[in-house]
Amino acid sequence: MDDLSAAGLSATEAKTYKALLARKSWLPSELAQNVQETRTNMYKILDKLTGLGLAERLDEHKKLHYRAANPARLLELARELRAKREQAEHSLEASSHELMRQYVATQEQAAVQFFQGKEEISSIFEEIASSATPVQFMSTVSGIDFYGYDVMHNLRMLAVHNKVKRYALTPDTRLATVDYNDTDKLFHLKRTWLQDNDYTAPVEWGVFDDKLYIISYGSEALGMIIESPQIARAFRQIYALLDRGQRLLPDYTSLPRLAHHAAKTD
Repeated sequence: MDDLSAAGLSATEAKTYKALLARKSWLPSELAQNVQETRTNMYKILDKLTGLGLAERLDEHKKLHYRAANPARLLELARELRAKREQAEHSLEASSHELMRQYVATQEQAAVQFFQGKEEISSIFEEIASSATPVQFMSTVSGIDFYGYDVMHNLRMLAVHNKVKRYALTPDTRLATVDYNDTDKLFHLKRTWLQDNDYTAPVEWGVFDDKLYIISYGSEALGMIIESPQIARAFRQIYALLDRGQRLLPDYTSLPRLAHHAAKTD
């Protein structure tokens, strides 16, 4: 019982509780001397331990004594503290996006979040699904290679379920959706095709709200969200240029030519 901090006890409170366990009961003055504390501090400590359910007051021969309560209470306190910390963390997470927006607006600095590995990168799609504005992105088939088709589909569907409008530059490959005219309407998606060799990098770029996101599906498997109204606006302009230029190509109407995959609709 070297460390009782998990139950919320300070070093002095833990030392006092351990001393309480050593005898059937204590006078506060004796206990203060044993743990080398002043009487005034000892009464405060005993009041704290009593309030936590770790000590009990006894009236013996018209004198106030204290004794230790069952140590099982320590585990109960640890669980209660853990629950409070988790609740506080959830509350902070819910407000962090608004706090970040205020910080960016006040300081005029870009806020950057980094993500690594499948689980953390998946959280980028969860954030995209909560977007209050349409999403524009340049897709890559490497996302399917990284997650597998079903998982990648489910991550995309997070935004679909929330009815977030999406605009995408997507490469024409055999993994592309051949029946896109029917499914894109269901998926709140407007698609612009790229030829299969126009964009082959394993990196997805996109913008939502005031955030630019980048996901690299290469061997490093990294993701990034940059929150900056200026950067987000710049990417939207770049997307518009690419979209307009692609649709003006002489052979654009012949795309897609390689698309072969049948999309899932749920």
